[in-house]
Amino acid sequence: MDNRALEFIKDNKYIILGVLCLLAVGVIYIIMQGSGGNIAPAEPVALQLQYTPQPEYEPQLPTEAPEETPEPIIVAVHVVGEVYHPGLVWLPYGSRVDKAISLAGGHTASADMLRVNIAAVVHDAMQIIVPAEGEEIAEVFIFAEPPPQAAAAPGAANSGLVNINTATSQELQTLPNIGDALSRAIIDFRETHGLFSCIEELINVPRIGERTMDSLRPLVTI
Repeated sequence: MDNRALEFIKDNKYIILGVLCLLAVGVIYIIMQGSGGNIAPAEPVALQLQYTPQPEYEPQLPTEAPEETPEPIIVAVHVVGEVYHPGLVWLPYGSRVDKAISLAGGHTASADMLRVNIAAVVHDAMQIIVPAEGEEIAEVFIFAEPPPQAAAAPGAANSGLVNINTATSQELQTLPNIGDALSRAIIDFRETHGLFSCIEELINVPRIGERTMDSLRPLVTI
């Protein structure tokens, strides 16, 4: 660049600067006209908060204590005759004669099982005689003598004791805690399983628990 050009720029620098500014403004104006003169504003960013519901508080209510299940009464039965292992067997009260014979090893091939009611309910201290075919016996089931407390049964009415083997529904309802429904349950149990062999067997009647038994023991007999 020669000296004359430098001198020209130096002498006219303000004019040149003004022309450049005008050109810059013109370029900006053209750009804005091309975009319609509108500059889209930035979209606001929405702040989203996530709510997590808390589980509702459920108070722990006290639960009722489960009722105690009474232990089954075990009875002893003497099985003799045509069985493989004659002798004394132990089984729960309410079991059938068939179960007693099975515990004695089962019946032999010569046993006359048509004369044995295997569906009968066993009782404590009873004897089961399994006869052989053609054998003559007076009784298949022999029951023990009544226990000592039963000896007073004929005079139970005089002593004030209620005989649970013979009492009617009305007589049973004279006992404490025994209403119509429970007296019927005792009679139904007696008719289904046979006569009670001891007072303690009352615990096997539905709805009779230990408290009821404690109140009945001094008032009943068999």
